[in-house]
Amino acid sequence: MTSDSGYGAIVLAAGASRRMGRPKAALSYCGKSLLSHSIAHARSLSGGPVYAVVGGGYPLVRFRCASQPDRWLFNHDWPTGMASSLRAGLDAMPVMTRGVYVLLVDQPEITPGFWEAFRETVVRFAGRRPVAADLGGFAGAPAFLPRALWPELMQLSGDAGAGAVLRRRETLRVPAPGADRDVDTPADMQRLRGVRASERSKQP
Repeated sequence: MTSDSGYGAIVLAAGASRRMGRPKAALSYCGKSLLSHSIAHARSLSGGPVYAVVGGGYPLVRFRCASQPDRWLFNHDWPTGMASSLRAGLDAMPVMTRGVYVLLVDQPEITPGFWEAFRETVVRFAGRRPVAADLGGFAGAPAFLPRALWPELMQLSGDAGAGAVLRRRETLRVPAPGADRDVDTPADMQRLRGVRASERSKQP
Protein backbone atom coordinates (compact mmCIF):
# COMPACT_ATOMS: atom_id res chain seq x y z
CA MET A 1 0.00 0.00 0.00
CA THR A 2 1.14 3.54 -0.73
CA SER A 3 1.94 5.71 2.28
CA ASP A 4 -0.67 8.32 3.17
CA SER A 5 1.83 10.61 4.92
CA GLY A 6 1.48 13.12 2.09
CA TYR A 7 -2.20 13.68 2.81
CA GLY A 8 -3.63 16.35 5.09
CA ALA A 9 -7.07 16.87 6.57
CA ILE A 10 -9.35 19.87 6.90
CA VAL A 11 -12.26 20.07 9.33
CA LEU A 12 -14.74 22.75 8.31
CA ALA A 13 -16.17 24.32 11.46
CA ALA A 14 -16.72 27.98 10.60
CA GLY A 15 -20.46 28.08 9.93
CA ALA A 16 -22.93 30.38 11.63
CA SER A 17 -25.18 27.50 12.80
CA ARG A 18 -28.22 29.75 12.32
CA ARG A 19 -30.74 26.90 12.43
CA MET A 20 -29.17 25.52 15.62
CA GLY A 21 -29.12 28.95 17.30
CA ARG A 22 -25.65 28.37 18.77
CA PRO A 23 -22.33 27.01 17.45
CA LYS A 24 -22.97 23.35 16.71
CA ALA A 25 -19.22 22.64 16.57
CA ALA A 26 -19.16 23.28 20.33
CA LEU A 27 -22.13 21.05 21.19
CA SER A 28 -21.41 18.05 23.39
CA TYR A 29 -21.97 14.49 22.21
CA CYS A 30 -20.70 11.42 24.08
CA GLY A 31 -18.63 13.63 26.37
CA LYS A 32 -16.84 15.61 23.64
CA SER A 33 -17.74 18.43 21.30
CA LEU A 34 -18.83 17.62 17.77
CA LEU A 35 -15.65 19.32 16.56
CA SER A 36 -13.55 17.08 18.81
CA HIS A 37 -15.11 13.98 17.23
CA SER A 38 -14.39 15.27 13.72
CA ILE A 39 -10.77 16.09 14.53
CA ALA A 40 -10.31 12.61 15.99
CA HIS A 41 -11.67 11.07 12.78
CA ALA A 42 -9.37 13.31 10.75
CA ARG A 43 -6.40 12.03 12.75
CA SER A 44 -7.42 8.43 12.00
CA LEU A 45 -7.43 9.18 8.27
CA SER A 46 -4.46 11.45 7.68
CA GLY A 47 -0.76 10.90 8.15
CA GLY A 48 -0.21 14.63 7.60
CA PRO A 49 -1.39 17.88 9.17
CA VAL A 50 -4.94 18.31 10.46
CA TYR A 51 -6.35 21.84 10.26
CA ALA A 52 -9.59 23.14 11.75
CA VAL A 53 -11.12 26.09 9.89
CA VAL A 54 -13.16 28.20 12.31
CA GLY A 55 -15.12 31.44 12.18
CA GLY A 56 -18.60 31.71 13.68
CA GLY A 57 -18.58 30.86 17.39
CA TYR A 58 -14.84 31.24 17.75
CA PRO A 59 -13.14 31.09 20.27
CA LEU A 60 -15.89 29.12 22.08
CA VAL A 61 -15.55 26.17 19.69
CA ARG A 62 -11.82 26.05 20.41
CA PHE A 63 -12.30 26.32 24.17
CA ARG A 64 -14.68 23.34 24.17
CA CYS A 65 -12.57 21.21 21.85
CA ALA A 66 -10.62 18.44 23.59
CA SER A 67 -8.96 17.18 20.40
CA GLN A 68 -6.48 19.74 19.12
CA PRO A 69 -5.68 20.13 15.42
CA ASP A 70 -2.18 20.92 14.21
CA ARG A 71 -3.39 24.39 13.31
CA TRP A 72 -6.42 26.57 13.93
CA LEU A 73 -7.30 28.61 10.82
CA PHE A 74 -9.59 31.56 11.43
CA ASN A 75 -11.48 32.35 8.25
CA HIS A 76 -12.29 36.05 8.26
CA ASP A 77 -14.60 35.50 5.28
CA TRP A 78 -16.65 32.80 7.00
CA PRO A 79 -19.97 34.75 6.68
CA THR A 80 -19.73 34.36 2.88
CA GLY A 81 -20.24 30.60 3.10
CA MET A 82 -18.50 27.22 3.11
CA ALA A 83 -16.48 27.79 -0.05
CA SER A 84 -14.30 30.41 1.64
CA SER A 85 -13.45 27.98 4.45
CA LEU A 86 -12.53 25.24 1.99
CA ARG A 87 -10.33 27.68 0.09
CA ALA A 88 -8.64 28.79 3.33
CA GLY A 89 -7.87 25.20 4.28
CA LEU A 90 -6.49 24.26 0.88
CA ASP A 91 -4.42 27.43 0.64
CA ALA A 92 -2.79 26.75 4.02
CA MET A 93 -1.71 23.18 3.26
CA PRO A 94 2.02 22.51 2.82
CA VAL A 95 3.17 22.59 -0.81
CA MET A 96 4.06 18.89 -0.79
CA THR A 97 0.55 17.81 0.26
CA ARG A 98 -0.83 15.46 -2.42
CA GLY A 99 -4.43 15.52 -1.28
CA VAL A 100 -6.69 16.35 1.65
CA TYR A 101 -9.52 14.75 3.54
CA VAL A 102 -12.38 17.17 4.18
CA LEU A 103 -14.73 16.58 7.11
CA LEU A 104 -17.69 18.45 8.53
CA VAL A 105 -18.75 18.71 12.19
CA ASP A 106 -22.43 17.86 11.78
CA GLN A 107 -22.29 14.17 10.74
CA PRO A 108 -21.81 12.31 14.04
CA GLU A 109 -24.05 9.42 12.99
CA ILE A 110 -21.70 8.09 10.32
CA THR A 111 -21.17 4.43 11.19
CA PRO A 112 -17.68 3.50 12.49
CA GLY A 113 -16.91 1.09 9.63
CA PHE A 114 -16.97 3.90 7.09
CA TRP A 115 -13.75 5.56 8.21
CA GLU A 116 -11.42 2.63 7.59
CA ALA A 117 -13.09 1.78 4.27
CA PHE A 118 -12.77 5.44 3.25
CA ARG A 119 -9.07 5.60 4.07
CA GLU A 120 -8.34 2.25 2.42
CA THR A 121 -10.00 3.39 -0.79
CA VAL A 122 -7.91 6.57 -0.90
CA VAL A 123 -4.65 4.70 -0.28
CA ARG A 124 -5.52 1.92 -2.75
CA PHE A 125 -5.62 4.47 -5.56
CA ALA A 126 -2.52 6.28 -4.26
CA GLY A 127 -4.45 9.48 -3.64
CA ARG A 128 -4.96 10.08 -7.37
CA ARG A 129 -8.73 9.66 -7.39
CA PRO A 130 -11.34 11.75 -5.59
CA VAL A 131 -13.16 9.67 -2.99
CA ALA A 132 -16.35 10.64 -1.18
CA ALA A 133 -19.18 9.39 0.98
CA ASP A 134 -22.06 7.92 -1.01
CA LEU A 135 -25.09 10.03 -0.16
CA GLY A 136 -27.85 8.11 -1.88
CA GLY A 137 -26.01 7.89 -5.20
CA PHE A 138 -24.34 11.29 -4.92
CA ALA A 139 -20.80 12.11 -3.81
CA GLY A 140 -20.58 14.26 -0.70
CA ALA A 141 -18.74 14.82 2.57
CA PRO A 142 -16.61 13.41 4.00
CA ALA A 143 -14.43 13.51 0.90
CA PHE A 144 -10.85 13.16 -0.26
CA LEU A 145 -9.66 15.81 -2.71
CA PRO A 146 -6.51 15.12 -4.77
CA ARG A 147 -4.35 18.15 -5.46
CA ALA A 148 -5.29 18.04 -9.15
CA LEU A 149 -8.79 19.20 -8.16
CA TRP A 150 -7.68 22.13 -6.04
CA PRO A 151 -7.55 24.79 -8.78
CA GLU A 152 -11.19 24.06 -9.61
CA LEU A 153 -12.17 24.01 -5.94
CA MET A 154 -10.47 27.36 -5.35
CA GLN A 155 -12.96 28.91 -7.79
CA LEU A 156 -15.98 27.96 -5.65
CA SER A 157 -17.93 30.71 -3.91
CA GLY A 158 -20.80 31.17 -1.48
CA ASP A 159 -22.17 28.07 0.21
CA ALA A 160 -20.92 25.76 -2.53
CA GLY A 161 -18.95 22.84 -1.17
CA ALA A 162 -16.84 20.32 -3.05
CA GLY A 163 -19.88 18.19 -3.92
CA ALA A 164 -20.59 19.90 -7.25
CA VAL A 165 -17.00 19.36 -8.40
CA LEU A 166 -16.94 15.76 -7.19
CA ARG A 167 -20.12 14.96 -9.09
CA ARG A 168 -18.54 16.18 -12.33
CA ARG A 169 -15.59 13.86 -11.87
CA GLU A 170 -15.19 10.09 -11.71
CA THR A 171 -15.39 10.10 -7.94
CA LEU A 172 -15.16 6.84 -6.05
CA ARG A 173 -18.05 6.57 -3.59
CA VAL A 174 -17.85 4.73 -0.28
CA PRO A 175 -21.04 3.60 1.51
CA ALA A 176 -21.52 5.92 4.49
CA PRO A 177 -24.59 4.97 6.54
CA GLY A 178 -25.63 7.92 8.69
CA ALA A 179 -23.82 10.57 6.63
CA ASP A 180 -27.11 11.98 5.40
CA ARG A 181 -28.37 12.67 8.93
CA ASP A 182 -26.94 16.13 9.53
CA VAL A 183 -27.26 17.80 12.92
CA ASP A 184 -28.63 21.21 11.95
CA THR A 185 -31.36 22.02 14.49
CA PRO A 186 -32.03 21.60 18.25
CA ALA A 187 -34.50 18.86 17.33
CA ASP A 188 -31.73 16.99 15.47
CA MET A 189 -29.48 17.21 18.51
CA GLN A 190 -32.24 16.04 20.82
CA ARG A 191 -32.92 13.06 18.54
CA LEU A 192 -29.21 12.21 18.40
CA ARG A 193 -28.87 12.24 22.17
CA GLY A 194 -32.04 10.17 22.46
CA VAL A 195 -30.58 7.54 20.14
CA ARG A 196 -27.40 7.45 22.20
CA ALA A 197 -29.33 7.11 25.46
CA SER A 198 -31.34 4.24 23.97
CA GLU A 199 -28.15 2.48 22.89
CA ARG A 200 -26.67 2.80 26.37
CA SER A 201 -29.81 1.41 27.98
CA LYS A 202 -29.50 -1.73 25.86
CA GLN A 203 -25.93 -2.39 26.88
CA PRO A 204 -25.48 -5.20 29.45
